[in-house]
Formats: sequence, C-alpha cells, structure tokens
Amino acid sequence: MLKLRYIFSLLLCLCFTSCAPMVFLGGAAAGVSGYKYLNDVLTVVYEASFDNTWDASVKALEDLGFTIENKTEELGSGKVSTKEDEKNKKVNLTVQYISAQETEVTIRVGLLGDKTASAVIKDKIESLLFKK
Repeated sequence: MLKLRYIFSLLLCLCFTSCAPMVFLGGAAAGVSGYKYLNDVLTVVYEASFDNTWDASVKALEDLGFTIENKTEELGSGKVSTKEDEKNKKVNLTVQYISAQETEVTIRVGLLGDKTASAVIKDKIESLLFKK
C-alpha cells in the first residue's frame, strides 16, 4: 500500500510540472512525437527526416503567405526568418536534426510570441509532411 502511495504521488507531481504535457501529448498526432509551448516558442518533434521537415517548413511558410527574408541551411540544422508586414508578424523558425527519423522544429511568431499563429504553422507543416 505504501508503494502505491509513492507511485500515485510521483504521478501527481508529473501532472504539475512542465514534463507532463510532453508525456501526455506524445501520441497526440500521427507523425508528431511531442510538442510544447514555452517561453513564447513552440517546439515540435516530427517523426520525419530532416530534409523532408526542412522542405515542408519552408513550403508551409510560403503557403501561409509569409515572405522569406533569410534562409540558411547547414548540415543537420537550418533557420528561416520572414519579413514583417501589416498582415503577418515576423516568424523565426529553426529546424534541427535529432535522428534519422526525428526532427525538431521551433517556431516563434512575433516579438512576444503568438501561440495561435505558431499552432497554425505547426499544423501546416504537419499536413505537408504527412499529406493530411
């Protein structure tokens, strides 16, 4: 019985820490290992290769009407930033290789972050990657 209390206490603690969303959101969507929104940045881990994720990320920004201002791709990482205009806020997107079939994408919209706009970009990348 004492063991059960310790296990329950541990699970309760996980629910009140920042680790819980990653644990519970792990299988939330096909092709997405997990995601979190922290410090005005949305971080997503896609179950896809770096090259496919990079291409989908750039295309997603273009399809959503953003004008690419700067795009740099290196071995295993890349960064994209868009121009700021009256319709769209500036977007900074970073793509980072994790493994052959996992790639991390961080999305920051605007100076102070925009959770809704970041989620729209995440969903667009996901739809391009997995043809939803």
